Amino acid sequence: MKKIFPALLLGLASRSALAVAPPTVPATIDVMGLRLTLDYEARQLVQAKVNSLCRHQASLEARIALAESAFPLVDKVLAEEGVPADFRYLVLQESALNGNAESKHGAVGYWQFKRETALDYGLVVDRQVDERRHLTASTRAAARYLTRSNGSLHNWVNTLLSYNLGISGVQPYTRPSDADASRMSITAGSSIYILDFIAQKVVFEPACAQHTVPFTPWREVPATPGLSLSQQAAAFSVDPTAVARLNPWLLASKVPTNGRTYTLLVPLGGTATPPPLLATSSSAPRRGQRPAAAPTVAVATSYLTINGLRALIAQPGDTPASLAARGGASEGFFMKVNELSRNELLIPGSPYFFERKRDAAEQEYHIVRPGQSLTAIAQHFGVLRHALMAYNHLHVGEAVQPGLVLWMAHVRPRNVAAEYRALPGSRPAPVVVAQRPVAPAPEPAEIEETAEAEQAEEIAAINELPTEVPGAPVLSLPNAPARPVAVATPAVVVPAPRPVVRPARPVALPTAVPVAVNTPAPARPVAASGTAYTVAPRETLYGVARRLGVRPAELAAWNNLSPTAALQVGQVLRVGSGSSTPPVAQAQADTYYAHTVAVGDTFFNISRRYGCSVAELQASNGRAEPSLRVGEVLRVPIH
Repeated sequence: MKKIFPALLLGLASRSALAVAPPTVPATIDVMGLRLTLDYEARQLVQAKVNSLCRHQASLEARIALAESAFPLVDKVLAEEGVPADFRYLVLQESALNGNAESKHGAVGYWQFKRETALDYGLVVDRQVDERRHLTASTRAAARYLTRSNGSLHNWVNTLLSYNLGISGVQPYTRPSDADASRMSITAGSSIYILDFIAQKVVFEPACAQHTVPFTPWREVPATPGLSLSQQAAAFSVDPTAVARLNPWLLASKVPTNGRTYTLLVPLGGTATPPPLLATSSSAPRRGQRPAAAPTVAVATSYLTINGLRALIAQPGDTPASLAARGGASEGFFMKVNELSRNELLIPGSPYFFERKRDAAEQEYHIVRPGQSLTAIAQHFGVLRHALMAYNHLHVGEAVQPGLVLWMAHVRPRNVAAEYRALPGSRPAPVVVAQRPVAPAPEPAEIEETAEAEQAEEIAAINELPTEVPGAPVLSLPNAPARPVAVATPAVVVPAPRPVVRPARPVALPTAVPVAVNTPAPARPVAASGTAYTVAPRETLYGVARRLGVRPAELAAWNNLSPTAALQVGQVLRVGSGSSTPPVAQAQADTYYAHTVAVGDTFFNISRRYGCSVAELQASNGRAEPSLRVGEVLRVPIH
């Protein structure tokens, strides 16, 4: 007995030491499909956070138990939305998996959504329900936010940072080479938000893999409208206190009977199948329906998904009241989210939504076709009409002309003229601009070939919009017969002035940079350390950093500037940590603009943008065929 007792104490002490000892931060780690290399200082910062997370064993085990319960549900949603599974650790970082978490800035719930953002991504936030506190609903909204951000940034680590700073706030921490990168370096100068995320992964990934902490699995089940949480808990034979704790999203005493489908989280156990929907606990039967059939109609409705929103296609004879009833919504709510006025008729074949439309479309641009109105376009793409008006500087009641390139996701800068593209079989509306030189009209064959290719690509993108359930395809926008326009002379598209287009969101649109070209295939320039750069008119810190191939935050640090500081014309910036030297003389070789091809770019619109011909543009790049690849860099001759 004397020999056994010391050995038992030693075993308990060893187990305790192993449980408390925090994991060591590695020099390299795979995160969201990227291989991250941490320098010594970054490892020390992450290790300090890891040590802090592991300091209190009871608190750590409680969070591990929550993670074990929640991660299967979170992982399922992330996989459905195409988001890397490592983002499961972000919900720990944001709220410690506390659905009732609230920040001093008004962010609420598991993923810390503010009210406006939550509504934009389809979450319900009202006096009865707050889906920011619903684990799977808020996870889906967060996944869609991340997917949209990554569509611009093309880098999941930078996308992670955008969740904290927004698309514009993340720019000082990015560099051009980050797009579609497979490796990144993490330093002490990297955002603390990224360092904290790495710490969460280092701690919870091995802990959850070992399954050493007892936990209760959760499952998601349909919520029965009209019943309280205690009644639903009784139906599933589970603890009502646990059900109330897992479902803080329900603010009312009972699940609403507004036709929307809700789900509950319940601890695993109790009945194996959910109880059937009770006709007596649902809303009153609608006109023309038998009481017992009402719940079935609401459940069986086949929705389309457009811009991440649920929609139904209007059929001939549908009215706002009938279509709202088919989707299980009130007529007032239906008319509000679809921006319908009183007595406005529905358009057969058009989609109508049961969630608030987005502030931005999934695609960046749309070319207006003959017979299309701004209202029809907004409805077709699930975007607010007033947002399109603001993006394109349109007045109330102003009609859009065929061929107009509508900006669908962000504001067209006021110094960028509205662009019109030629359509097959018609001429674009003439644009009268005083005191601007008129560029020579391109060859008709070039216009027709380019426009037909662009139209085919756009129609394919529209018809391939995803659907949640099998249903009618998304129909094309109505094309009314074009009325002939009498013109005395051939209509001419007037391009914007030749200066570089500066987009509202640099990541999504091309930025032209003049660079000296001495080789057939120019690469993006990277400034040598210790050089200096003289600021030109209208240049920004972000634009100069992109031109030099460095991070904006680094350029700001080298010059003791704020990342948002305004630059002065003639200001000399130091490039690199060494002492500055006079600017390098411009090479005597031919000078070109470097243009990065974006979605929707063609040789024709690029040549019009910079005031050169298609033939010159193709010759400068050694191209015989008019095909382009998104992301490639073209040399644009400067006249």
